[in-house]
Amino acid sequence: MAAEAGLPHALLDPAAYPHALEGAVRLITTHISWVLVAPPWAYKIKRPVVFDFLDFRTLADRRRFCEDELRLNRRFAPTLYHDVVPVVRTAAGLRFGGEGEVIDYAVRMAAFEPAEELKALVESGRVEPGEIAVLAADLAAFQAQAEVCASGVVGDPAALDRAAAANFAVLGRSPAVPATTLAALEAWSRANADGPGGLRAERRRAGRVRDGHGDLHAGNVVRRDGRLVPFDCLEFDAGLRGLDVVADVAFLFMDLASRGRRDLAQVFLDEWLAATGDYAALRLLPWHVVYYSLVRAKVDALQLREATGERVAVLSARLAQHLALAQAWTAPASRRLVLMHGVSGSGKSWLAARLAPLLPAVRVRADVERKRLAGLAPAERSGSGLGAGLYSTGSTERTYARLLDCAEAALTAGNVIVDATFLDATRRAPFQALARRAGAAFVIVDCAPGAEVCRARVTARETGTSDPSEAGPAVLADQLARQEPLAPEELPFVVKVTDARPDPAAVAATIAGLVLLPAPGGR
Repeated sequence: MAAEAGLPHALLDPAAYPHALEGAVRLITTHISWVLVAPPWAYKIKRPVVFDFLDFRTLADRRRFCEDELRLNRRFAPTLYHDVVPVVRTAAGLRFGGEGEVIDYAVRMAAFEPAEELKALVESGRVEPGEIAVLAADLAAFQAQAEVCASGVVGDPAALDRAAAANFAVLGRSPAVPATTLAALEAWSRANADGPGGLRAERRRAGRVRDGHGDLHAGNVVRRDGRLVPFDCLEFDAGLRGLDVVADVAFLFMDLASRGRRDLAQVFLDEWLAATGDYAALRLLPWHVVYYSLVRAKVDALQLREATGERVAVLSARLAQHLALAQAWTAPASRRLVLMHGVSGSGKSWLAARLAPLLPAVRVRADVERKRLAGLAPAERSGSGLGAGLYSTGSTERTYARLLDCAEAALTAGNVIVDATFLDATRRAPFQALARRAGAAFVIVDCAPGAEVCRARVTARETGTSDPSEAGPAVLADQLARQEPLAPEELPFVVKVTDARPDPAAVAATIAGLVLLPAPGGR
């Protein structure tokens, strides 16, 4: 049974609600839903529509999708999603719940202020990088325990290929999309869908395809109880929800960037990588950023069909912006491989963390990766002495090999900062060679605030437990005794930092202003 004409407007009547209202009823209409906000609750009804990617025409299907939406979203926001309620016809009119003929169903949720959605927080400048970092860590923790999609329809790469083709089909019918632009994007997407060396299929076999969110943009994240929480996951197509874990990361990364906050996008990506260590996923990031840019462009195109007045100009501009972002990621800009250099306590990690969103760049940290290789959490103490345990020669060799692998993957998606001491030229040489192979500029940020500053810092660090580094005064003394000056051929690539607390923006500007030279040894 199809939903009645005029259904949502009939539910604007306060008498339709089984609870006392704390404010006026408000209707929000999207291309697939009606949301009746009736504080303290909100009721979400599926519109009886059919598109290339969903079919909500029957009452039975709308009920099933409501139940799926409740179950799936409770994984992310258990206090936000309450239950599924029927919409019934009574002698007095339509209402939610109670006795009567059931004509539709709704997901009942706790109401929240639109100003607390992440998109509004971004627009008003009311979101902090620390909140984005926590959201990234929360997503990583969710993905670690999410259902693995190793076989069957869910997680099948063919579903994503069909979805990409559907994007192009919808956009191809929009007069607002240049045909030449669309053709170039479609050709690039087809050529790059599988990733280098069939990586997409390899990651599926390795369990990196999980039942995730599927629609993780800033409009589907809300600040609740002081924490950013995803909601409104994609319930109507398990094939588009069970994707490589990088997919959800790419969607929010893309959306933050499209809203003019590439710095926050980079924080989100950087913190997710630090939590997961999944730097190999960066090889698939460009394709997914392009895909989700086109998903949002498709939504813009669909909304344009019903838009009037000023709304047409707004949607047209947004569609063009999403297309431009997609185009930019098919031809990445020049890349930099940045090595942090200096003894323990020199401020390398502090500066690297602040340079990452400014350049922007992915950050790979030796202290974190060393412990990851040993199965330890970043803040977990190993009790290793000088030259022993985690800091033995073998462990250090493995750590630098890991950093090199991570840097190589990261360069496929843009700039990378490698945060390690790099005191020995033999440690820097493989990264110089990588920069040459990748056609990336090479930069060394030499942190040298003075020995006394470094001693004070490592001594203070011994009393804390949150820093991944375990380097104390003995390690620093050894480093100071054996450190060597940078080689003369490296000096053109060096940014010297002697301030105890340098201005990250100034350092980033200096890095950006360097002539993009090949790494030492290049032609």
